[in-house]
Amino acid sequence: MLTRRSPRLAALLLVGAVIALSACGSAAEPGTDDDTTAPQAPNASSSPGALPVRNDLVDPQVVPWHTWRAVDDRTLEVSVTAGPTDCYGAEPEVAESEAAVRVRVRVGLLPQAAEKECSAIALESVVLVQLAAPLGTRKVEHLT
Repeated sequence: MLTRRSPRLAALLLVGAVIALSACGSAAEPGTDDDTTAPQAPNASSSPGALPVRNDLVDPQVVPWHTWRAVDDRTLEVSVTAGPTDCYGAEPEVAESEAAVRVRVRVGLLPQAAEKECSAIALESVVLVQLAAPLGTRKVEHLT
């Protein structure tokens, strides 16, 4: 006999199964080539939507970036999780030294989207980050 709680129970079981399956990957030792916890350059086949870079975002919040790649010697592309590109934009912040490039990304609503209804969906997006000097052999790190 089905009750009103059956859909809730089914949803709960489904979420539990997804969580259990996502934990089935192999663990890597920190510092090894299999370590995926450190920011890494994505492969060239990844092409998520690009967030517009703006400095007039509404309520920008710092979001962690996941991976990076050099587009050219003065441009990085970092990946973040954000909302749709027609509603959200990014404001990257860069601190450069001789040894490293440190990047922090804030994501917020575009001014023209502040009064409209935006989809509450998380998407993998990219943000273009301009450098003052060529990347060269410098490390790319999170700016904290």
